[in-house]
Formats: sequence, structure tokens, C-alpha cells
Amino acid sequence: MVIAFIAPYERISIAAQSIVEASNYPARVYVGDLHQGVKAARQALAEGAKIIISRGGTARLIRQELGVEVIEVEASVQRTLAYVYKETTEATRIAVAGFEPLINLVAPVCEVLGRTYRSFELKERSSFQAQMDGIGQWNPDVVIGDAIAYHWAQARGLDAYLIESSMETLLDAFERAMLVYNNLCRYILAEEKLATVLNCSREGAILINRDGVIEEINRQGCDILSQSREELIGTLLSDYFDSAELSKAFRKFQTARNILVNYRDDKLALDHITVSADNQAGSSSVVLFQPVQKIQDAGNVIRRKLADSGFYAKYTFDDIVFSCDKMRRLVAVARQYSETDSNIMIVGETGTGKELFAQSIHNAGPLAGGPFVAVNCAALPGALLESELFGYAPGAFTGASRSGKIGLFELAHEGTLFLDELTEMDFFLQSKLLRALQTQEIMRVGGNRIIPIKLRIIATTNKKPLEEIQAGRLRADLFYRLNTLDLKIPPLRERENDPERLFSLFLTRKCERRGIPVPSVPDKILAVLRSYSWPGNVRELENLAEKYTTLHTLSPFDMPLVGEAGDFAPAVGEDDAPDATLEEFIAARVGKVFRMENGNVTRTAQRLGIDRNTVKRWLDKAAG
Repeated sequence: MVIAFIAPYERISIAAQSIVEASNYPARVYVGDLHQGVKAARQALAEGAKIIISRGGTARLIRQELGVEVIEVEASVQRTLAYVYKETTEATRIAVAGFEPLINLVAPVCEVLGRTYRSFELKERSSFQAQMDGIGQWNPDVVIGDAIAYHWAQARGLDAYLIESSMETLLDAFERAMLVYNNLCRYILAEEKLATVLNCSREGAILINRDGVIEEINRQGCDILSQSREELIGTLLSDYFDSAELSKAFRKFQTARNILVNYRDDKLALDHITVSADNQAGSSSVVLFQPVQKIQDAGNVIRRKLADSGFYAKYTFDDIVFSCDKMRRLVAVARQYSETDSNIMIVGETGTGKELFAQSIHNAGPLAGGPFVAVNCAALPGALLESELFGYAPGAFTGASRSGKIGLFELAHEGTLFLDELTEMDFFLQSKLLRALQTQEIMRVGGNRIIPIKLRIIATTNKKPLEEIQAGRLRADLFYRLNTLDLKIPPLRERENDPERLFSLFLTRKCERRGIPVPSVPDKILAVLRSYSWPGNVRELENLAEKYTTLHTLSPFDMPLVGEAGDFAPAVGEDDAPDATLEEFIAARVGKVFRMENGNVTRTAQRLGIDRNTVKRWLDKAAG
């Protein structure tokens, strides 16, 4: 047990216990109001508790009598507002009774809603009875208060409303307690200065008092400063680190992170962490520091691990095969884009190679050493895509991991985030994406911590962005934020000579992978490749190459082409008559299959992939 929750009344103890069981916090719930709560807190501390959570007067009494800091659960302003608004009128006489925070919560609500009220603030226990007598003399219609006032009013038959804490405020208190505990584990020094723990740290660590005198330093700190512990103890921190930002944080007793200082020939990164005490005179600070180069080396290790996990780009500009001038100019522009870290919008039909360009740009630029993280915006619904992009905090929703999850934005830090099919993203999620781009900060789903990010986004779409904006499916401000640099990849039908070159390349690769000879490609096939419109672009062409690798020929029915004289484009085979017309060729081909099937029209139609009537029509043409 690390956390002790002292519940002033039974209902809040039940709610707190459910949170402990659901979230697996290292906590235990005790029940006790005021002095009974102090007794329970004393028992919890004796049993090993490091952090106390409570609320209202019980929290204040524990703090006063035991001299320990208490994380206080806040009352729910939403519930208070809802009760006063719905259950009272301007004529209702309201007695607001409780400790100062409760008065400060309820009184403004009554003021705003124009309610008649009088405040009865509870301070010392000796004055409780006088305040309660004052409530009785005023004779209110309802008493709104904390547990003390609520139970007193009920015992005297008065209508009363207990200001309770919501599940959200309870969760917030546990989260704050865990944060305090984690900081204690990392930074706070005990009476023996935790020298052994400090020496296990990878960072240099210095403990300084409020006069700025070094009281303790770990072994790593001595190594970084190139001095012995005996030489450093008792000297001033300012003798080693000259930084206005550090001096300000120390002077104002504030935590400050990522302070850069020069020490001899090295640049160091410092964190200044304050260690809380009852009075600042007895307080101290911890300064953690390490060379910037060491941090960068650690980042490189992480990036290598990310690459091992698949977050890397494998294609380069050398993988983009083309012959036409249009593609040559496009690749030249893309190479120039790769020299920046600006956001890029790539527009192109399905199968034109948008991700190929995105990966090539990443690998050719200054972010090549960082991760390349890709996500298909059309593959996930809005809520799931949001948690994938931004990550989520522990227990953010039903089924969420207890440890939370890092999002793709964080994984892509110092690299590229590739958003494929951006126009398919949920419209409301687009606004959150825009916010992240504008601030370079994100917050995990269900979290309360701001996470800075630095990355470049490459987005793609196979639709026309301006039409999507007019249709209300794409935010204009997001488009213009991402459209800093733009690429429009031409479809394959507009790339002169590229279809036959790509077909030959795919055919060679696939045959080499299978370990078979590369078949020759007749001129008729090359002619068809040049004349076809390729709605599936390069992807469709590659599929056709796969089929040709298997069959070593293509029939009219293997290629979705349309000729002028009928339903099919010219078929191509080794025994074709060079002077045959299109109709003669197709009729001959159908007749040949018909004979191979021993005159069976049904099997002929099945083999050719056409209906029986079409077979009969072509047979009649062959006969005529």
C-alpha cells in the first residue's frame, strides 16, 4: 500500500474502493470523519502509506494534527450547480455550511442563480456548535454542506443536501497521488540523501539547500563535472552552472526542465526539481543533468529500435521507375521538397504510388534518421483512429490498457507521420489534428498532460481536395495547413511509354523471384498496354504482370479492355494471324476454344468468362 484514502462517509468510500479495484492503484480505503479520520490516517501511515487522500474538514484536520501533506478531493461544481438550479427557487432560504473551500464553491453558484442564502463557515471544532446554532436560528429551507453540516441538519429534521465529489474528482485525486508518488520515487531524498539510489541513476544528480550549497552529489555527477565528491560538497551550484533560467527557478522555488548550460567544452541539459517541505527555509532542490550528446545518442538507439519495429521507410527515389518527362519533373520537385521538413499534400488516383513518393521524400531529407509512421485514415473509425493517433491514458475507456498506450504522433516524433487517404478522416477528428499541427502539442485521450511533438506530416488523397471541402468532408483550414507543399501524381494513362517499361520490370522481378525464365512479350501486348486507360494505375499493371508470369500469355478475357468492334480488345497469342482483323481474331479465338471443348457452348462460355449468347454470336460470325 502506498496511498491511503480517508473517506469521511460511507458513499465516498464505496466509490473510492471501486476506483482502486478497477485501476489497480496501490491504495487502501479507510472510513473516518474528522478525528476518526485523523486516527485512520495515523494507522495508515504506520502501515506504510506514503500519501494521504481525503476531503473537506477531515483533510484539513489530518494536515494540522499529523503534519503531513494531504491531497484533497474537490467537490463537484457540476452537481452543486445542477442541484441549486433544479431543486431551489429564488424564494428558497439556503444555508451554506462547511469549511472555506465549500463556501467558496457554493456561494458563487447561489449568487449567479439569484438564490437567497447565508454562509456558515466552519473553522475550529470549538466553534462548530455556535455555527450550527446560527443555522437553526435562521431556520433555512435547506442546508447545503459537507458531511458535518449534512448529518447535523438531518439529525434535526432539516432538509439537507450533501456536496459530494464526482467520480471524475476522485479519479483526479488518485492520479495526483500517483504523480506525487512517482516524483517521490525519482527525486525526493530521504535523511541519508538516498546516495545509493542516486548512484544508480544514469544522470548526474545534485542536492542543494536553499542557500544554493551542494549537500550531496552522485557518482555520475562527479564524472560529468570531472571532480571528486569531496571537492564538490559545500560549494555553490552557481560556481559550475551559469544560467539565468536555473537561477530564476531556484530563487522562485519552481520546477524547470530542459535547461541548457555550457560546462567547459560540453553542453548539458538540466532539470531543476524542488523538494517540498513545511517551510522553504528547510527545503531543498535536486538538479539532474547529463550531456546533450548522451541524450542524442539515446534518441538514436530508440530510433533504431523503432526501425526494428517497422516504423521506417524502405523506398527511395531510386525505386521510382519512369520514362516520361512529366514524371521526371515531378521527381525533381519531390527531391527539392525532401530537403525541407514542411508538411506535404500528395494527390493522386488509387495505385499511382503516393506512399512510394512519401517514403522517398522521407528517406532523402533531414528527417531520414527519424521514424516513418504510416496510418490509413480510411481503415479505422473516428474514435479508434483518434486513440491510435494520440494514444490514450491508463483506463481512458472500457477495454483500454491499464498502462495506457503511446500514439502514432509520439512514435513519429523527430520523423514523418504519413496520413494516407486523409479525406476519409472523421470531420471532427480533423479539428483535433489541426490543433496538434498548430501547437505542436498533443494530449492523450483521457489524459491531462501536454506532450510536445516535432514532426512532418505527409498526407495523401485520391480525391479532389477542393471538391471535398465544398462537400463538407474536409476542413479547409486543415487542408491549407497541410498543403504547404503539394504534389500531384499523374495517372498511368498520362505517362507515355511508362506502362510497357513498368510491365517489363514487374515481369522480370516476378520471374526472378520464382526462379523461372522471363518470357518474351509480343508487340501486340505492348500495344495494348499503351492504349489501355489503366483505372487501377500501377497496381493494376503489376497484377497483370503477375498473371502473365503465370500464364505466359494473355487472352482478351484476361485484360479488361474494350475494342471498337465488340466487347473485347485484341487477344494476343503466339499463333495469331498478323493480318487478321479484330473481329476475325476474336471469332477465331472463340471458335478454337469451342472446338477444344468438343462443341459444348456452356463450357466454352465458362472458360472464356463470357455468357452463352456471346459465344453463340461470335460462332455465328466465324461461320458467316
